[in-house]
Amino acid sequence: GEYRPAGEMVDARTFVNALVGLMATGGSTNHVLHIPAMAAAAGYEVTLEDFADVSAVVPLLCRIYPNGPADVNHFHAAGGMGFVVGQLLKAGLLQGDAAGAFGPISTYSQEPWLDGDVLKWREAPTESADLDIIRPIEDPFSSSGGLQMLDGPLGRGVIKISAVKPERHVTEAPARVFESQEAVKAAFQAGELDRDVVIVVRFQGPAANGMPELHGLSGAIGALHDKGHNVALVTDG
Repeated sequence: GEYRPAGEMVDARTFVNALVGLMATGGSTNHVLHIPAMAAAAGYEVTLEDFADVSAVVPLLCRIYPNGPADVNHFHAAGGMGFVVGQLLKAGLLQGDAAGAFGPISTYSQEPWLDGDVLKWREAPTESADLDIIRPIEDPFSSSGGLQMLDGPLGRGVIKISAVKPERHVTEAPARVFESQEAVKAAFQAGELDRDVVIVVRFQGPAANGMPELHGLSGAIGALHDKGHNVALVTDG
C-alpha cells in the first residue's frame, strides 16, 4: 500500500526488462511503438537497434496466439508468467532488482493461489506443463527472440519472426501496391491475388490515417498460403 510514483519506479533496467520479456514471449510489433514512447517520457531513448540487440540474445520461450494456437488460459495452465520469469531470471536475462508494479521483478516468479478464501503466493512451477506452449531456457523454440529488425531500400522496420514459419523467412515475388486494406480485400475477393505476391499497403501510419489495425488481412494471407503461394505483407502501419 505504499505510494510510489512512476518516476521513482521506472529506470533504464525497466525498459531492458520490458524488451527481454517481449522477445521471450513472442514479440508484439505494437510494443515497438509503446516501449520507445514510454521510455522517451521517462527520459530514455530506445531504438530499433536496441530491439534487435536484445532479440539476438534472448531465446523464444513461448508459443501463444498469434504465433501459436494456445491462448492465455493455456499459457497460464502450462506455467504462465511465473515460469517464464523464473527461467529468464535463472539465465541472468532479467534484472531482478528492478521495480515492478507490485514489487521487485524477482518476486514475479511466484503465482497467486487461493487457500480457502485467503489469497496466498507460492513459487511458480519450475517445469513446463506443456512443451508445445512454454519451453525451458535450455530448450527454447528459437535461440533468438520474437522480433527481428529489417533494414533495406524501402526503409527500416520490424517483423514478428516468431509468427513466421522458417520456410517463409525469405519471400520473393512481384509486388502489388495498395493504399488501403479495403482495396486489398477487394482484390483478394476478385481473385487478383491468387499467386505469389508481396502485398504493399502504404499510407497506414499515424500521420496518414491514424494507423489502423491491419489484422483483417490475416485471413486473406492465410488463405493464399494454404493454396501454396508465397505471400508477404509490407506496410508502414
